[in-house]
Amino acid sequence: MLHKLAFAISYLIASVYFLLILSPSIYCLQHGCRGPEGDAFMPAFFLTPLGTIATAVSLYNAIQQIRKRGSWFWVFWPLAIIFAIVLLGAIGFIALLIYHLSLHR
Repeated sequence: MLHKLAFAISYLIASVYFLLILSPSIYCLQHGCRGPEGDAFMPAFFLTPLGTIATAVSLYNAIQQIRKRGSWFWVFWPLAIIFAIVLLGAIGFIALLIYHLSLHR
């Protein structure tokens, strides 16, 4: 029971992290972000460590559910794709942050 609760919390955190990235992105695509409007991404930047870990755990669980081939395994395919894209983006963001902090002093 505790195992399922941990995965549910992980899915919740990963979903919130995804929405915190998606909602400002849609706004910026519609209206164009200039200057301080980029501050809308700050909650997503704040949650990057926790969101990345939760997304990785959720991706792992989604892959395990796909392998089991249960009755609802097809639901986990879109989730696995979304979590993989978010995880790659977060890893790229962290790598870019490390690059800029270490080389641009």
